[in-house]
Parts: sequence; C-alpha cells; structure tokens
Amino acid sequence: MDIDQLRETLKVDEGVKNEIYLDHLGLPTCGIGHLITDLDTEYGMPDGTPISKERVEELFERDVYTTVAECKLIYH
Repeated sequence: MDIDQLRETLKVDEGVKNEIYLDHLGLPTCGIGHLITDLDTEYGMPDGTPISKERVEELFERDVYTTVAECKLIYH
C-alpha cells in the first residue's frame, strides 16, 4: 500500500476535518485523526479553528513518517 492508498483508507476510517475538533476522548484533533500536541502551531486554538488542506496533508505525512520510523525501531 502506498501513501495515497493509506491516506484514502484513513479518510474513510478516521474522516477528514479541515478544522480543530475534539475527538471521542475530548482531545483536540484535526485533519485525518491528527492529535494536536504542544509541538503543533494549532496547540491551544479553539474548536472550529479552520485548518488548510495543505496543513492537513503536512500533518498526515508527518504522522505517517513518525509511525513508520517507530515501527522500524521496534521490528528491525
């Protein structure tokens, strides 16, 4: 599966929102299930704050890169 297929699959599973929202645990989230942390420029912004399509893609790609890197550490 390539990154485009993964993105489309996760859009179906997670949904995609171009705004900040609270997930089922009440945690600030945006894009394709991206948990907002204090490292993100969106940190502390209120629910409903718009997020550009470009930023959603940037966060998705960063999340995928991080996940793949963590898997490599565990399984290599």
